[in-house]
Amino acid sequence: MGIPAFTCIILACQLAFARPAFARERQPDFRQLVDSYARQRGFNGTVLVARGGKVLFRGSYGQANAEWSVLNGPDGRYRIGSLSKPLIATLVMQLVEQGRLKLDGTLGVYLPDLYGGTDAAPVTVAQLLSHTSGLADLPARYDDGWYQTAARRSYAPLDFAREWIKPTLLEQPGLRFRYNNNGFYLLGVIIERVTGQKLIDTLQQRLFGPAGMTASGLFAERDVVPKLALGYLRSPAGVLEHPAAINSSVSFAAAGIYSTVDDLFRFDCALYGSRLLRPETRALMLQAHSADYGFGWNVGQWTLPDGRSLPVVSHTGSVPGYQSYYLRSEPNQDCVIILDNFWQGALVVQMGQDLMEVLNGKPMQLATRSLDDLLTPIAYREGTQAMLAAYQGLGTQRHEYDLSENAFNRLGYKFLRAGRLDDAIAVFGWAVQLFPRSANTHDSLGEAYRKAGKLPEAVRSYAAALALDPASLSAKKALEELKAGGTSN
Repeated sequence: MGIPAFTCIILACQLAFARPAFARERQPDFRQLVDSYARQRGFNGTVLVARGGKVLFRGSYGQANAEWSVLNGPDGRYRIGSLSKPLIATLVMQLVEQGRLKLDGTLGVYLPDLYGGTDAAPVTVAQLLSHTSGLADLPARYDDGWYQTAARRSYAPLDFAREWIKPTLLEQPGLRFRYNNNGFYLLGVIIERVTGQKLIDTLQQRLFGPAGMTASGLFAERDVVPKLALGYLRSPAGVLEHPAAINSSVSFAAAGIYSTVDDLFRFDCALYGSRLLRPETRALMLQAHSADYGFGWNVGQWTLPDGRSLPVVSHTGSVPGYQSYYLRSEPNQDCVIILDNFWQGALVVQMGQDLMEVLNGKPMQLATRSLDDLLTPIAYREGTQAMLAAYQGLGTQRHEYDLSENAFNRLGYKFLRAGRLDDAIAVFGWAVQLFPRSANTHDSLGEAYRKAGKLPEAVRSYAAALALDPASLSAKKALEELKAGGTSN
């Protein structure tokens, strides 16, 4: 599939900002970088990069509808999955500002009919926002049987909470970070309860309208959404498919919003000043409260090549068929937004990080081809030996591929999670050959051997990892368990 024409437009944000010094310097060629991801990795979606309220690059790639060969465009709408969480968190913080909600308000107070008098009654709004509620969550993986059965039904929000968000706790509230979609689902239920109206109406009145987001909404199967890109995935054998259906009511406030890159950019702009939140409220939302997570945002400090520290808040999003990534950094008002309708998780994250780093001075390195894209279809169609032959036969093409330790690690664990143990052992074995001084490569190979029941090989690999890194808790624990007769993780 060739790379369609993209759009690259310089636009002013709705808010007026001072022109940063960066704008007077030579701007990186973001088109060149994103083109390389489309060419080498098959990126399919729309990208926006901005600084100081100015769009520096906007580009669309691939297909919005593969059946009719309709191309993605810059105004295409995409389901954004858990990227809904920063928007819902902003809405919650508005209600906190206005006294409609309290961060220390509890489930027992706001939803007494569901949680009053239960173990979950003391869970606070702040703990729901920061994923520290202690509540049990939905299955983490979309291949879990729950998504093929219960998740295909349609629920009213209260009915879903009553049936699937039980008032039992895995641990005491506030004790630990545990990413939790159910917590944000309950925030949507609470918003409806305290406002007395549907979540979509509150979003429109308090967030979409004030920010100028005219192409965003809460997805529902019955609605006709203009310019909605259809979601796809590639099977392990490399075949383009539609994902299994999951009813949108299951996503709700946790992952139910659809949007465009421009609407999300308008949201980013509106977060500055006081159009959506007072600065002190925004600062509270964007500070880390637990495990590098704020209220609805991942919070981090990146180290740039020149040693500078860059504060970045971000969130990824994923529902079957769609992947998204939104990054923002306030010192220069930087913003990177990627919306994808081919469910390309690792690709989207790597590209977003690359774009933000290049925007902040990192030398550009064009994307290389993926071993995953090459080898996984061969492994599934033809078996492990054919995959081994394909890798060994790369020859002069090896330099075209990402042969980093992380690339092997991602591919190996992809096979391991799928139960393809021989494939995982092969991939981790290549990593050990290329990175023999890395404790992690030996540790990962040990894990694959252990799951395959090859215990002597597992012991040797874990021992090698521990020799390279005597502080490795995972290798130490595995060796202790193997000596005590443990056979699996």
